[in-house]
Amino acid sequence: MKQARKRMNTALKGAAWLSMMALALPLYAAGAYPEKTVQVIVPVGAGGDTDLNARLFGKYLEAELGQSLVVVNVSGGGGTIGMKRVKEAAPDGYTALFFHGEAMIPKLAGLTSDGIDALAMVGIGIVDDTTVLATHKGAPYQTLAELVDYARAHPYEVDFGILTGGYPHLIGVALEQLAGIKLNMVDVGGNAAKTVALKGQKIDLINTQYGLTKDYFDNGDFVNLGLMAEQRNPLFGEVATTAEQGLPAAFNKFFFYAMPPGTPAEIVGTFSAAMKKVVENPAYQQEAARLFVTPTYLDPVQAGEYADAQYRYFAQFQELFLAGSH
Repeated sequence: MKQARKRMNTALKGAAWLSMMALALPLYAAGAYPEKTVQVIVPVGAGGDTDLNARLFGKYLEAELGQSLVVVNVSGGGGTIGMKRVKEAAPDGYTALFFHGEAMIPKLAGLTSDGIDALAMVGIGIVDDTTVLATHKGAPYQTLAELVDYARAHPYEVDFGILTGGYPHLIGVALEQLAGIKLNMVDVGGNAAKTVALKGQKIDLINTQYGLTKDYFDNGDFVNLGLMAEQRNPLFGEVATTAEQGLPAAFNKFFFYAMPPGTPAEIVGTFSAAMKKVVENPAYQQEAARLFVTPTYLDPVQAGEYADAQYRYFAQFQELFLAGSH
């Protein structure tokens, strides 16, 4: 979490000039845009944390924009299919992308030449410092230390659930590098599919978002092996970090909106200003806390800088990532 905060602080520097832009936003907000429903592409299937956050944030964003937002789930290709759809849409403000840092992973994996920078960044609205490692109650290891010892003694026998070329795939590679272990990467799909697979003990280990699987931790079906951060999350401070347990892995998520390249700055500014109001809304903050996410607004420039910093952090694992799954 310390690294995430440091990257965020870096992103915030040099953005003072944006106060002039902020003063101009209300002038445009009183104009015509938006005049009709905005389609929000979520490039993963329904039921996961991305979909849940898109629908919750969108509920409040509708009120600020004065128009409906329709979520369209377009899964496949580690998010690349949905991102491509947004990139090729008309740059008129009526098609937007809601996604998180996984948008950068296919580029790291060599699956595409496009990343977030191929789109018009609108802003970041949520930071999710809740990525945890989870195993099932029947596993022969019930702590992180036991997992590492077991995996070292049994290379490729721990089945780690991933989406090939996606965020979980990168985390699996990072685990191998940081812990000195070898995992069997099993492509089972997105977060909802991973949860089902772990519940059925068809795989042994996943990364997941705490709020998404909290009920399984509470009833004993899943065992929480640690928060992948440098500092504990105050929203569930009882959960120890992997760093505390000797594994310095820090993987948070940031959720952002983006639009097709060439979208007028005035439209981007209006949408981004509405995002800021949502983040500052106490009612939204209260609902977001139930998902254990932190409402955090970064404007287009700040969000782009933050994404660049995250990409550089992920890139340290690129060589192993490009080697492919086992």
